[in-house]
Amino acid sequence: MAKQRGVIFFEGTLGGINFYYRKGVPTARVAGGGFTRKAIKTGANMVRVRESNSEFAGCSQVNKVFKQAIRPFLIGYKDGTLHSRLMQLFLKIKDCDSVSVRGKREVAVGITSEHGKQLLKGFEFTPKRSRLLPCRYGFDWDTLTFSVNDFSTAMAGFPEDASYMEVLVGVIRFDFETNTYTQVIETPLVVERDFIGTSFSVVVSGLPTGDGMLFAVARVGFYQDVNGEGYLLSGGGAFGIEVVGCEW
Repeated sequence: MAKQRGVIFFEGTLGGINFYYRKGVPTARVAGGGFTRKAIKTGANMVRVRESNSEFAGCSQVNKVFKQAIRPFLIGYKDGTLHSRLMQLFLKIKDCDSVSVRGKREVAVGITSEHGKQLLKGFEFTPKRSRLLPCRYGFDWDTLTFSVNDFSTAMAGFPEDASYMEVLVGVIRFDFETNTYTQVIETPLVVERDFIGTSFSVVVSGLPTGDGMLFAVARVGFYQDVNGEGYLLSGGGAFGIEVVGCEW
């Protein structure tokens, strides 16, 4: 790249050199080689770029609708990295599509593989609380029950100002081919700070209708009671979301 000195300046290409203004300064550079829209759409050396763009767009659409599907579990949670981390997740799941040609690989195919399912189930929605609780818990698909065992409030990680813990459980059916979803989400279970039990459970009333993959989601949030009103505490490990089961 060079800057022109002199009184007269013209814009265009002459002798393989592009003359143009950059931030108001007359500039010249060797023509060609730029990532122009036309070059990306038609250039023979841009095939890989076009393939990547096509697959990226597909993953972006999945990401958009997926976040809508889990929105009830995200209420009150602020994380500026979640969108990009989910995007990386769906790009990895798309890479599990081993039957489609490059440029046509889809999350809908990748998620059918065991590795694709494990990527979704193992994704850390809330890195500061990657596990909901430091005890045994899981979701039983036969009874549609989320069960927690060997529990104690002393080990649950109650923040100092927390009055109670709220547990939200639901099942989402997500069709990755059409990017549509249905949900069944139960009324939250409240576990008071003085709870002395060692187990509790939440039963989901039924499965969502439609086609697609089923996954059970659980959320743990800690609240402070102020004059009878609950306020969700933020920061640290006061909030956790986890996919606790996947099923077809």
